[in-house]
Amino acid sequence: MPGPIGLLGGLEHYEPMLPVDRRMLDEVGVFAPEVVILPLASFKSQAAAAGNLAVAHWGRLGARARVVLPGSGGDRAALELVEGADVIVLPGGVPNRLMAALSGTPLLDAIVARWEAGAGLTGSSAGAIALFERRLNLYPPDPFRLIPGLGLLDGFVVAPHFDRLRVRRWFSPFLKRMGGLGVLGIDESTGLVGRDGDLRVLGGGSVTLARPSSIELYPTGALLDRDLVRRAGVSPTSSRAIRGPLLPAAAGSSLR
Repeated sequence: MPGPIGLLGGLEHYEPMLPVDRRMLDEVGVFAPEVVILPLASFKSQAAAAGNLAVAHWGRLGARARVVLPGSGGDRAALELVEGADVIVLPGGVPNRLMAALSGTPLLDAIVARWEAGAGLTGSSAGAIALFERRLNLYPPDPFRLIPGLGLLDGFVVAPHFDRLRVRRWFSPFLKRMGGLGVLGIDESTGLVGRDGDLRVLGGGSVTLARPSSIELYPTGALLDRDLVRRAGVSPTSSRAIRGPLLPAAAGSSLR
C-alpha cells in the first residue's frame, strides 16, 4: 500500500512548514525516521544550502535527515539511501532539472518502490509539480501547455505559490487548456498531506481546487476526504500512472 503524499506550495523547510512535515511523520509512524532529501531541482550552487536548511528543519522534528546529490540516476549510494528511507523529499527549484534527473532512471524506480512499500513522499513546488502525470510548461515559446510529469499521481496539475497569482483574472480561459484536468493551487508555506481519504490542508495558507465552473477554497485545517488518486499501478520508467481524480467530498468556499 502506498505511503502518504505531501504536496507543498513552496518555501519548504522554514518554520511555518513544521506542522506540515510533522503531519507527514505522524502518517509514517516510525520512531526516529530516516528522511532522504533529493534537491535535484536546485542549481548545483544552491543545492548545498537547500540541503543544510532541510537537515536542520527535519532534525527539529526528531528525524534523521540526509541530503543526497547523486552523480547519476543510477548512483548506487543514492539508491541504497532511498531504499532505506521512511520519507523521501523532493524540494523546489526548476521542474525541468528534476525531470531530467529522474525520468526513466533506476533512482525514480527506487523512489516509487519505496513509496509503494509505505514510505512518505513529499514534493514542494517543482517537486509537487513533477509528481503528477501532466504538468504545466513554464517557459516560452508556449507557456502553460501540458507536458509529461513523472506520473505517480493524476487528475490535476499542480500550481504552487498559488497565493501570488491573480486567480479571478485567468482561471476560466486557462482551465480550458487543461484537457479536463483541474488545477490544484497550493499557497506558499502550505501543504496538503495525507492518504486514504484523509488529506489535510496545513500551514499558513490554503489549497484551491480550480475547475472551469468554479474555484473551491480549502483553508488550513480543512479536510479533503477522498483518495489523492485512484490508481492500480505505476510505471515510473514510462512516466505513466492510472488516471483518477482528486475530488473533495464537499465544496469549499466559492470564489466564483
